[in-house]
Amino acid sequence: MGYDSNKKCLKCYQYNDYLYYCEDCGGTFCTGCIVSEKTDCTYCNECAHISIGNKCEICGKINHLTAEKTLKRCPMCSSIKIKDSKRKIDGLTEEFSSNVNLLSSGLDTIKAFASKYSEIVTQAKHMRRERFGLYPNIEGNLLRIQDLFYEIIQRASEILDKVSQHIYQDARTLIFNQNISVSKLRGIDKTLKIIKTHALSYSNILTDYLSDPLNELEDIEVKVKELKLYSELFDNVIEKFEPEIYELKIAAFPNIKMAFPSDNRKKVGTLFITNKKIYFLLKSKLISKKVKSVPISMIKDVETKSNIFTGNQLFINMSEKNLIKIKCPDDIITKLKFIFGILFNENENYIITDPYMMENYRAGLNFSHLKDKLDKRIKDLKEIPFSPSTQQLRERPIEPRRQVESEEVMNLKIELKAAKDTLRELIKAFNDRSITPEVYFSRREKTTQKIYMIEQQLKEAQYTSLDFGFTDLLRYYSDKHPDRHPTR
Repeated sequence: MGYDSNKKCLKCYQYNDYLYYCEDCGGTFCTGCIVSEKTDCTYCNECAHISIGNKCEICGKINHLTAEKTLKRCPMCSSIKIKDSKRKIDGLTEEFSSNVNLLSSGLDTIKAFASKYSEIVTQAKHMRRERFGLYPNIEGNLLRIQDLFYEIIQRASEILDKVSQHIYQDARTLIFNQNISVSKLRGIDKTLKIIKTHALSYSNILTDYLSDPLNELEDIEVKVKELKLYSELFDNVIEKFEPEIYELKIAAFPNIKMAFPSDNRKKVGTLFITNKKIYFLLKSKLISKKVKSVPISMIKDVETKSNIFTGNQLFINMSEKNLIKIKCPDDIITKLKFIFGILFNENENYIITDPYMMENYRAGLNFSHLKDKLDKRIKDLKEIPFSPSTQQLRERPIEPRRQVESEEVMNLKIELKAAKDTLRELIKAFNDRSITPEVYFSRREKTTQKIYMIEQQLKEAQYTSLDFGFTDLLRYYSDKHPDRHPTR
């Protein structure tokens, strides 16, 4: 009786019943050939896990407690993904389920996006209730992001069908039992990695789809936070003054040096701007004067001047001699010029006309249909009946994926075959001298062009078809659940 070739160490070429399996290179090695080395690691207080580096591999938190761990490395590729071959075989079913569960990681991205959207809509509604009129494009952008989100959900549902097809085709070739040899283990491990790649690709696709809407949502979030900062400044002085009910709040800037025509020097305070007036509240508590205000209608223009001693200043011109001087950082000067330019022109593109319009906006995004469909796909894929065959995986014939052709593809193939037959008969007739050269070349040119056009249409129809390899999956669903119809 000879040795089992599957129990051979690829390093020392000795036969051994106790082998380690490398998940990266697929090699099997005995205990004596496995490289063991001590490595500096860190210990996580949260999940009690020892990780390489200062970041926990499970929870992602930064660790500060140092530790030492003995790691096993592959003698061929230096990988640390070394496992006991028997434990690897025993955990194949669990590994398959874990890889299929990765499909749900795409749903986590959608949940995070929907949660962020809901939070921003709620904050924006609060700002509009406070009668802030700046950034009216917030409403339109949120509505557009909502429409784009539902388009992405529909596309994600279609892609889920195609990814499920590929996972099903790969999973139906797996063999899970206790008599798996190392040669079978290599093939199964490769298939499991392919399934994992399919599942992660689905999550990455959803992340890419949501990247642009997420960037737009973050821009809106910055604007809402800016309005929230202005709102806090207004709320802090509500006992000293409050804009009239017909005024819309625009902005507020603290620590502004400002001088009115009657002032001898600039004084520090907070500048409040509405769509009708500007207000200036002194910061000093010793001065008991009321807040100063100037109607926007009295302002003619705003200009910036600078000199070596005072730097940049903003001048608000009400007449030739009536000037309001403002000294503040350059970024605030730029912001003030922008705001005053809007107020002078009464530009409705930048000032909202109905602050309560956003009350009708829904804060929640509904993706329950995709969630239910994803849960069903994961559940059905986990229930695939694996073959108990004891044949070698490489000896088991793998059925090629069959393409389920739509009616359009079938008709185009029939037309293409007929056109090629016509061209073949035309060449035969010319060789038999049954037709003249003029007729032959004319008909050949037309037939060749027709063949080319049909081939292009066929390629496009095959590319856009969503029915690739889905028949087997539908048949499995029908056999597994005969009392209900599978849905895509």
